[in-house]
Amino acid sequence: MQDIILMVISFLLVLILAWFTYTIANIVVTFFRCRKQDHSLQFCFNTAGKIFYIILTILYLVAVVGGVIAIIFGIIQNNISFFRNGLNIAALFTVIYAYFASTIVLVGRKNIMVGRMLIDYRKLKKVNFTYNNKVTFVYAQNDYSFPTRFVDKTKLRKMISR
Repeated sequence: MQDIILMVISFLLVLILAWFTYTIANIVVTFFRCRKQDHSLQFCFNTAGKIFYIILTILYLVAVVGGVIAIIFGIIQNNISFFRNGLNIAALFTVIYAYFASTIVLVGRKNIMVGRMLIDYRKLKKVNFTYNNKVTFVYAQNDYSFPTRFVDKTKLRKMISR
């Protein structure tokens, strides 16, 4: 019974890993497509954000590659603990990286991009910079918010206030 439960959990982790890997790939492809359309889009990181995302990207790549190697080693050697540990590490870091990748902000001359959503500055309404590191705004009659912990707030305010 315990083996069946662990196999179901492993299968769910494979689904989680596949879904969030797809999400990360979708965000990266969207960044490149939007930057091709609007060449003025650039990342809006503060210094801590640059350092954080560089370290997070390196940790993500190491964890996913190491996790896949552990999965393959576990399958080849018929060692289920290597398989499950590799799967756990790869899935955990993929979920973490997907969350933080969805909060990356790019600013340009006319557009702002948050995650996969490209927004025209002129259509933003009720922009509010809160004290708890969030920006809230109304766009297309919907309320949106995104965290500004790693965003250069002065650059963002300057672009939005135009």
